[in-house]
Amino acid sequence: MSRVGDLKEIHDIHTKRSTVLQALPLYLREDVSGFFRICTDESDEPELDNVEVGPLTVISDHDTTPVHYHPVRISVIIESNALVSFPRLGDAFLVIFGLIYALHLSYPKALTNTFDFTQKILLGLESGKLSTRLQTLKNDLMM
Repeated sequence: MSRVGDLKEIHDIHTKRSTVLQALPLYLREDVSGFFRICTDESDEPELDNVEVGPLTVISDHDTTPVHYHPVRISVIIESNALVSFPRLGDAFLVIFGLIYALHLSYPKALTNTFDFTQKILLGLESGKLSTRLQTLKNDLMM
C-alpha cells in the first residue's frame, strides 16, 4: 500500500474513534455538556473553573462543524489545569481514562456509563456486573 493510502486509513481510524467517543455518551443518554469543552484558538483563556476532568478541544475560528475531526489540539484537563495536549480526541480520552483509573478518581457523574463501558467492555478491566443499559449495548455489539 502506498504512503498516501496508509495516511487515508489512519485518518479513517481517527475519524471513527472521534465519532464513537462523541456518540457513545449520547447513545447512553448521558449529559456531555460539562465534560467536552471547546474554545477557539483566538479566544482568551478558556473557562476551566470547577472542571474536575475532561478534554478541552481547541478549534480554529473557521471550524463550524459539531464534531471536530481536525482540532488545533485537545488538552487534558484535571482539576481546572491543562496537563498535556494531543492532536486527537482518542488519545486525550485514553489519557483521561488512564489517569482516572490509575489515581482511583471517581468517574464524572454525568458519564459513569461511558467510562464503565470503556473499562469493562472495551478494555476488559474489572469485568463486574453491568447495568441494564450497558448489557444491552454489549449484546447489540456482539451480535
